[in-house]
Order: sequence, then C-alpha cells, then structure tokens
Amino acid sequence: MKNRYLKTNNSLNCNINAQIHYSYMKNSLKVTVSTLAVFFLLSCSGNKNDSSKDLMPDSDKIKDGKKESNALTQSLPTIMVFPSDGMLERIGYLKSIENEGTTSYQRNYQQAFIKDPDLKFVITSIEGEFSKAGFPMENMEQQLKQIDNTNAMDEMTDVDRDARAELLNTARPDYIIELDYDLINDPKSRNLNKSLNYTLKCLDVYTNKTIATSSRLNVGADKSENDIPTLIKSDLPESLKELKGQITDHYANLLANGLEVTLRVVVSKASDVKLDDDCGGEELNEKINNWLKDNTVNQTFKMSKNTSTEMFFTNVRIAHQNEEGKKYTAYDFAQQLTKAMKNGCSIKVKNKTQSLGDAYLIIEGSKL
Repeated sequence: MKNRYLKTNNSLNCNINAQIHYSYMKNSLKVTVSTLAVFFLLSCSGNKNDSSKDLMPDSDKIKDGKKESNALTQSLPTIMVFPSDGMLERIGYLKSIENEGTTSYQRNYQQAFIKDPDLKFVITSIEGEFSKAGFPMENMEQQLKQIDNTNAMDEMTDVDRDARAELLNTARPDYIIELDYDLINDPKSRNLNKSLNYTLKCLDVYTNKTIATSSRLNVGADKSENDIPTLIKSDLPESLKELKGQITDHYANLLANGLEVTLRVVVSKASDVKLDDDCGGEELNEKINNWLKDNTVNQTFKMSKNTSTEMFFTNVRIAHQNEEGKKYTAYDFAQQLTKAMKNGCSIKVKNKTQSLGDAYLIIEGSKL
C-alpha cells in the first residue's frame, strides 16, 4: 500500500508541475516551450531513474555471474554438424583431385547450402535438438562466411585451401557430426511412396575416432506423401536420444581421463642437437619422457618412435582444462613442454602445433 501511495503521489506531483508550467507559459513570453518541456521531463523522470537503480545487480554479482557462465561453458563440449563426403559427392559438391598418385578432395560446402535448402534445414534441425540438451553449437554456414572474409583479405588467392580443415581450425569444436541422408522411392509401392534413410556419425575432433552413431532406415515408408524436412523434423527427437547419450558418456570419460592427443618432437636438419644428447645429467629424450609422466593424466601415453632425430607419442592424455578453468588443447600442452626444454636444456624449440589434437615441436639447435 505504501509503495502504491508513493507512486500515486509522484504521478500527482508531476501533473501539478505540468499545470504550473503551463500557466507560466501563458503569462511569460520570455520562457520558451522547449525549455519548459525539458524541465518537466527531467523533474518527472527523476524518481524512475532512482527506482531502477535498485534493480541493477552490484559489481560483485556481475563478476560472480561471469565466472559461473565461463565455468559452465568451458565444461560442455562444442559440436559442429557437417554433411559427409559421401553426401557431398552424391549431390555434386565434392571434387576429387589427383596429384602424383595422391587423391585429395575439394569440398564446396557453400554451394551445397545455397543450392540444397533441405540440407540447410536438416543441419539447423540437428543443431536445435542438441541446443535443447545444452550442447554449445558452432554453426557451419556462419563459420564459412567468416573464413571467406578472412581469405578475401589474403593476398595469396591462388593457394588451394581445404574447407574442412579451415573450419575445424577456426571454430575448434570438440566433436563433429557427419550427416548423410537420402530420400528414396519404394519400388514395391503402387504410389511410389518415398522413405528416408539417414545416418549421423559423431567424431572426436582430437583423434578423428568415431564415438557415436545413429542410423535410421525407411522413415515414413507408411506414408503416401513425404519430404525430407517433414520426416527429419518428426524423427530427429527420437533418433538423437541414443546419440546424445553416447556423446555424454564419451565426454564424461574425457573429463575423467583427459583428452587424447599425439605428440611429435623432431630435430631439424640444420640443428646441432640430437635427442640422445646430454641435458642436465640425463639424455634429452629421457627428459621428455619424464616430463610426460609428470604432465599427463594418470601418466597415460605410448611411445611409438624414439630415435636421435624424432620422438613420437600416441594416446597421450592431457587435461581438458587448465587450473583457471580455461580450455586446454594440444597447442597449450606443447607450449608447456617447449618452455621446459628451453629452460632445462638451453635449446631452441618451436611450437608448430596446428591441429587440435596433434602437438608438434621442432628442435632448431643450441641456444646462442
């Protein structure tokens, strides 16, 4: 009641002030209408500004909110949806290129989005279902536009680029979902009914291993009229239940046991350093091996190669986050080893890590 009275009183005061100003305008030629209007607006809006301050959170609450949001975002895996190579080839947007016995592929994702509206709809629908479950999504089409803007400013326009690799290095998702679908006619049906077959395959970006799959056959076979958007929209919620569960289980394993990456340490041809050289009472390769024991999750790693010029480790498990709760990748892991080798052995080391899951160091020589 008290608050209601105060609001009514404020409103009444504003009305009285308005009447006083109006009377004053009629009797005084020196005071302009604009001046009175400004004065009236300022005097009547003062109470509103004061009351709105009570609704604003203080700086401590804002900081706490940011910390909670950051911790939540960093603890969830990001996902990006791709059309599979098989699907791109089937709809005419995958080109194979032969070069000295090696086959590479040119993927025209952008033209696929422009020419095939069903593809765009299906990817958006998949993104929507995962977003509902709390997964952060990276939209492929938007990332392509960002890459195009960057490449447009690149003077080396004649350099071939792998669209898939650029997407992964730009967006850096934890998982990618490869999509493949086909709407087929039933030859046994008198009315040539159409049914949908589709597959969703989830890959761990760091290892490129398949960690979850979902396949659906003859979706909508019992219906006379079908189209891809309608069938996908109706069937996705059910088909994604198992897929999301598999992804969640895999991600729980990563949080508990660390991300799986590889580590390669090589000596450049011009270097005067070898991996079996002495470094503070132990050989350099031994020092690297001991460092891995101290900096991997549960000392999990496997040495696949050990020569005087190269060491290669697979199944290297690294932390998913650093001590500050920020995302930790193969690059960060390699950077820590780089610093340890520079400080402990006084050698020149460059961190050349490019991909999300492959740490790569080059030893260039002794420090001058």
